[in-house]
Amino acid sequence: MKKAISTSLVAILLATSVPAALAANLESKGNGKGKPEVKAEAKDKSKETSVKESDTDTDSDDENSTEASTETNIKDVKLKKQLIELRQELKHTAEITEDQKAKYEHLVADLEKTTDKHGALDVQLELLQRTYQKGDHTPFQKLGELLEDTGSTEVKAFVDGKQVKADVAPFVKGGRALVPVRAISSALKAEVNWKPETRSVEITRGEKSITLYLDKKEATVDGKTISLDTAPVLKNGRVFLPLRFISEQLNAEVKWQEEGKIVIIDDLQAPKESEQDTDANDTSTK
Repeated sequence: MKKAISTSLVAILLATSVPAALAANLESKGNGKGKPEVKAEAKDKSKETSVKESDTDTDSDDENSTEASTETNIKDVKLKKQLIELRQELKHTAEITEDQKAKYEHLVADLEKTTDKHGALDVQLELLQRTYQKGDHTPFQKLGELLEDTGSTEVKAFVDGKQVKADVAPFVKGGRALVPVRAISSALKAEVNWKPETRSVEITRGEKSITLYLDKKEATVDGKTISLDTAPVLKNGRVFLPLRFISEQLNAEVKWQEEGKIVIIDDLQAPKESEQDTDANDTSTK
């Protein structure tokens, strides 16, 4: 059985409610008129829109950096060589074979035997990225085990097997997760615009339109008002949105795995890579 290779890593995830006193304090540090002191990309619509372009441009660099970091973390020279050779094999094929998948799994097991837990974790992440299929969450079980073995306590999110990363610390409170504005644009391929005059965030993807308001437990979806369990909040100068609500409205499925503190998101609307490749080939022949 063959499984399509994921080609890029994207950008991130979660956080939660902020105390009213902190929100007020953050607002008072704004422009003196009660507007939130949001990062430049949240204030400037053009910069917010450009996030997707810059993320696309840096996908290749991020992947190369991740691979180099993985090699550095692996202490055993023999096992490091095996990983490099396996990657070389994959450069000459569009799909990963069952044999190549088994080699990854053996590498993880061998690294665990040498007590190189961090190296094993990195290789398991790479295996997940290359072989993940929507709906099959089995690979996350081993990943969660390794995360706990390495002492990881942070919540991590994955969209279609790709880890969502960000420059802000994620966390969950009261069982509800919130995600930075930029993560919506990058991970779920949606356009996100911050409107300071109404303290609202507008999200569009295809024909779907969602508007959420800072510290307000209601949203507008395609013109209809919907109640929220958790309101968008301002934290550390960033606007955070409720992850599950946004994901489900954009036709994505969200699951929580306690072991390793993992949020698993399957984007049901996004086409499979094989379908994208077919579309690209069809276009090129016209």
